[in-house]
Amino acid sequence: MRRFLPLAVAASALTLLPACGGSANGKGASSPSAKGATSCSQVASHVIAYGELLEETGANSKARVSSYAGILELLISFERASVDLETQLAALKIEDKTLAQEVKKALGELQRAAEFAKTERAAIEKHAHDVAPLAKETQEAWGALRTTCTKGGPPDCGGVRDALAKFDAAETENHHERVISDLANLRLTTPSLMRARDRAVAASRAVQGAIAARAKAAAGMPTKWAEVQKGVSQSIEGIAQQCKETPLPSAEFVAADRPDPRKLTVLLKVRPPAGVERSLIELSRGAADEDERAFYEARAKGAFGSGFIVVRAKPNGGGNETLIITNRHVVELGDKAVLELADGTSLGTADILYTDSVHDVAVLRPSNKLPLEQGFAFAQTPAKDQQPVIATGFPGMVGRPSYQTTKGYVSNESFRIDDSGARQTFVQHTAPIDPGSSGGPLTDEKGHVLGVNTLKVTNREAVGLAVPSSSILETIRRADSSEARRASAEHRKAAARLACLGFVGELAATQPRMLVLEPMISNHLTSAEGMQDAAALSGDDTFERVWLADSVRAMRIATLMRVRAGFASGGGVSVLETCDEPKEADVRADMVRFKVRLANFEVRDLALKWEQGHFKVAGFEGPARTVAPATPPTPAKANKPSRPPTPKKGSQPPRSKK
Repeated sequence: MRRFLPLAVAASALTLLPACGGSANGKGASSPSAKGATSCSQVASHVIAYGELLEETGANSKARVSSYAGILELLISFERASVDLETQLAALKIEDKTLAQEVKKALGELQRAAEFAKTERAAIEKHAHDVAPLAKETQEAWGALRTTCTKGGPPDCGGVRDALAKFDAAETENHHERVISDLANLRLTTPSLMRARDRAVAASRAVQGAIAARAKAAAGMPTKWAEVQKGVSQSIEGIAQQCKETPLPSAEFVAADRPDPRKLTVLLKVRPPAGVERSLIELSRGAADEDERAFYEARAKGAFGSGFIVVRAKPNGGGNETLIITNRHVVELGDKAVLELADGTSLGTADILYTDSVHDVAVLRPSNKLPLEQGFAFAQTPAKDQQPVIATGFPGMVGRPSYQTTKGYVSNESFRIDDSGARQTFVQHTAPIDPGSSGGPLTDEKGHVLGVNTLKVTNREAVGLAVPSSSILETIRRADSSEARRASAEHRKAAARLACLGFVGELAATQPRMLVLEPMISNHLTSAEGMQDAAALSGDDTFERVWLADSVRAMRIATLMRVRAGFASGGGVSVLETCDEPKEADVRADMVRFKVRLANFEVRDLALKWEQGHFKVAGFEGPARTVAPATPPTPAKANKPSRPPTPKKGSQPPRSKK
């Protein structure tokens, strides 16, 4: 199977939730009643979103419970989602008695869930606050010990320096404990050094004792959490069963009865971030031969994919708004997309409003008003087995994208993939799709959208996969929510803190998931430093294969590896780190800076930037970069970065995004 981006969500906890929705227009095929269907359609998207949150927290909890940051990120997300869904359900006026009973049961479980998360979060934050003076004393004590043995120091500093080096290199708390024990037993003769050593050891053991006490007090938390999640899951499943096959509301979308796919399917040309593009152009100019020059020129031009247009009515008579729907993997490594119709008409550029971390879906907003009054409609009901379907897009033909429409049928209306602990549901179909088709619409014979084409299975005949329309509509809702909340300074700080907790919590995991961490690196940071980071990995066979397949993504991976190495140089993230609220001077409209504690008690700056609807890592105050000699060597030129891996002759993979 050909995959373009790893899924960054968790294993499914609610397998029935996707059945809550899946259509956008018209009436459901099997709703309990007209009034019941109305209530179901109102709550379906919120229930789906909450179920996905449970899936994500369920898997992340297995990886991130080793640090306060990881636990807090999960608890805060869980608490907010529970309160949000509780608010949505409580506002409904439900006349169907059976559904009303299910909602009442869910409200009770949601209140219990929110209270549990709030109580546990408060306990952890209080403990982190209480232990802060101990952590500060430890930081100062170890700093004093380092200073005592800087540049010579007393004659018996040799053993202390060895202990300091081992402490910085330690990867787990057990390793740190062994180093502290060895340091305590180290025979010293200089009184000042002995006092500095004893202070550092005493401070460290005080912190370890506080952490152990908290761990003992919280030993029963995982069991309680499992019980709470089970109760919520069962109550939500009750609503899902009651509302099965109920369509999602879509009165907001303005569409013709039979949309013209040729006029509403767009070609997306996505250029890499500006800094990356400049670096690639520079490499092409200094290329040793024609193949190498062509390789870098092609990557500097970026990639292409497909998308489709929807038009919706703004609330309160605010006119219509045009959006472009595509796949996340088509656009996430770019800053903007250039839009073009099948006849070559340019529609200008589009900003990447939101990329969804759960579904491979992205929402774009054209920079200029498009001359369109109507867009695609969404199908009235979810895709069904053996239903005829049409796939439209711009796959590559003779080296360039070309409009294509193909026909097939639904071969599996609900195909599920488990990938790295993540479960995603697709519409499997037989309409031929090829590299470049990603992001194009999968429609029924009336031209109503059933999904967005995303993947192609390469070891079988005629197997394409599309993200269902219910996920597209949920992504649009998430984009709206993200944009609305961003207007609030308090929300920006809260969103940035969650992003900080998620990133450092994943880093602090026993086995950090690189596929989860990679999308957390911003294009801003990749643009600024990705080429130098890639040059440092030149000569690594695995990295060179990634470089030849997707140079821009390779730069992001290289940047992540450097940031991770920067944390590791300080022993990794401190288990006490909670991404405390930053100072006002460190909060801007699109950038927030946090002081992050490392396991060796050093403090580093971590900057997060708003990008594509999320806060992502934009900078880290790590040690100075060490760039190894690249292969082949590059003649010294002013301001020229070291050369990353050089493409071999004939290595020109297609630039399209499938």
